[in-house]
Amino acid sequence: MASITSLGIGSGLNIQDLVGKLIEAEKAPTQTRINRQRDDIQARLSAFGQIKSDLASLREALTNLKSPLFWQRRQAVSSSESILTATAGAVAREGNYQIQVNRLAQSQAVATGAFASVDEVVGTGTLTIRFGSWSYDGSGNPQTFTADPQAVSQTLTIDASNHTLSGIRDAINRAGIGVRASIVNDGSGYRLVLSSTETGAKRALEISVSDGNPTDNQGLSRLAFNASAFNLSETRKAQDAELVVDGLTVTSASNLVAGVIDGVSLNLKSASPGTPVNLSVGMDAKAIGDALQKFVDAYNQLKGHVAELTAFNEDNGKPNGVLLGDGTLRSIDNQLKRMLGQVVPGLESAGIRSLVDVGLEFDRQSGKLSLDTDKFQTLVRTQPQALQALFATQGTTSDAQVQYFGATSKTQAGAYAVEVTRLATQGSYAGASVLPDFSTPFVVDAGNDEFTIEVDGVRSGAIALTQGSYASGAELAQEIANRINNDAALKAAGRHVEVTYDADQNRLLLTSAAYGSASNIAFVAVDANTATQLGFSVGAGTQGQDVAGKIGGVEAVGRGQFLTGAAGTPSEGLQLKIVGGSVGERGSVTLVRGVADRLDDMIRNLTETGGPLGGALEGLNQRLAKLAEQEKRLSERMERLEEFYLKRFNAMDKLVAKFKATSDALTQQLKALQPPTETK
Repeated sequence: MASITSLGIGSGLNIQDLVGKLIEAEKAPTQTRINRQRDDIQARLSAFGQIKSDLASLREALTNLKSPLFWQRRQAVSSSESILTATAGAVAREGNYQIQVNRLAQSQAVATGAFASVDEVVGTGTLTIRFGSWSYDGSGNPQTFTADPQAVSQTLTIDASNHTLSGIRDAINRAGIGVRASIVNDGSGYRLVLSSTETGAKRALEISVSDGNPTDNQGLSRLAFNASAFNLSETRKAQDAELVVDGLTVTSASNLVAGVIDGVSLNLKSASPGTPVNLSVGMDAKAIGDALQKFVDAYNQLKGHVAELTAFNEDNGKPNGVLLGDGTLRSIDNQLKRMLGQVVPGLESAGIRSLVDVGLEFDRQSGKLSLDTDKFQTLVRTQPQALQALFATQGTTSDAQVQYFGATSKTQAGAYAVEVTRLATQGSYAGASVLPDFSTPFVVDAGNDEFTIEVDGVRSGAIALTQGSYASGAELAQEIANRINNDAALKAAGRHVEVTYDADQNRLLLTSAAYGSASNIAFVAVDANTATQLGFSVGAGTQGQDVAGKIGGVEAVGRGQFLTGAAGTPSEGLQLKIVGGSVGERGSVTLVRGVADRLDDMIRNLTETGGPLGGALEGLNQRLAKLAEQEKRLSERMERLEEFYLKRFNAMDKLVAKFKATSDALTQQLKALQPPTETK
């Protein structure tokens, strides 16, 4: 604003204060209106912000209820968790089981003789470790070793850089070959203890040494443990776990036992022969009940805030709530209540069709929900599938080899015909027919043991087969599969192959575990002898094909074994897995969108940009912006008015000053004209 610091000289008035009061008087009505409107808008923004927060909490409470996997949760309860515990998966069937743990699985451990220090030199050479099982004589001494064809042998070089007791320990542990090494001082000296990292009778160790004389128990041969030289002492035998499930004896290489009871994993804690443990498997009723109560609480919190924000004081006839009569909030409230009270489309003929059927009821006065816990828990135990259909999205197919896999928010509920025009295939590679008939063993040596392969677009490192004699095509195929599947690059990428021997054509067949056009096998580097003797040559095999077909009469998108409904169609996002069968009509899939899933979509549409609540918030913010612009223009106008007033009062003051100066001059002149006063 304009500023004049020497006002009032002529008039004697406090012009700055006078102009300020005039400006305030001019500005006050408009500013008061702006302030009142801003306060109202900010109060409404805060209120809508609370509603938006409550809707977000309600949507978060729906997360589990809308998930089909959540409704498949099972709980396994053990009567003695010190003996065993258990976890149940989605496919676990309800039931009671009696289990007795006779023996725990354990890994083998072998130990060297005593050494004077951890820095004592042991020797140099190579250690070759195989995994398998030992047979024992009547005194418990190991006799014959049988290698596990599924396990990969490992060879470790020991030289001057790692030939001490501690150096060998560290070299074994760094190699990550399935053996754990440690040094124990038992009072007589330092002993190197080697144990398999996996339990089970087939994970015992056979250790062969190459150091010039592998059986003399000198140098590195002190670590030999094989049929020719048991220079290590066995301190713990490898053994499988043994348990009895409902009268049937079961063995397991691990104390984590899966597959004995469908969908249930047993965790064996301790052996207790003769002590039965009761295991009950059923729906995780507590988790499901807690999830529904969380939803009820979130909805009631929203209803409580709606009541506060739309309250009316009957005593004074004035509104207490800032959103009383607001159309947006009334619409949101009505939509939610209508959705929660509806029969779920597709369940019109079902025994459980709406929330009322499961024990959820509205209070007539408050509109809040209450849950009949006993009724709901009974339904959890007796009708879990019906509850899942009520709350979550559920797809059912008429063909067992057409599996419902999922849907998106764009997928419309309904029944869709399924047609498969092409089944998915796996990438494969067929070797040349060059193998012998195995009437004599096939020898793998330094000339035919290496190649590099690419599986589903991922290249392996140089793969080296274990040199030796293979008595059958199946044994050779297993060795090739083990080496490929244990390649670091392929393993990290999740690539896997199956290798089989085709006896009719004396060749090896490699098949990728993956399906579809991304599935392929190619050899990128092959030794000349490997190509000649194993039948592998540089080049790609047969590429896999994606499944093809229609959903609801419309061509679907095929990728691997999955068919997905095309964009822009009612079946958009509907995903089916075609696991087998034939081409042609494959029945239908029926999709029911449960109340939790539909409510989640509704809340998202209400709150997102362009939705009713989002639009209301955007409109209020725009009004705030307009008020800010009005306030800015008011300030600018008041500045101009103040400048105008100051200029005018300044001119007036100068004029008054001139008049005063003239008056003073005239007064002096008049005094001068007066005759002198006579003195007596």
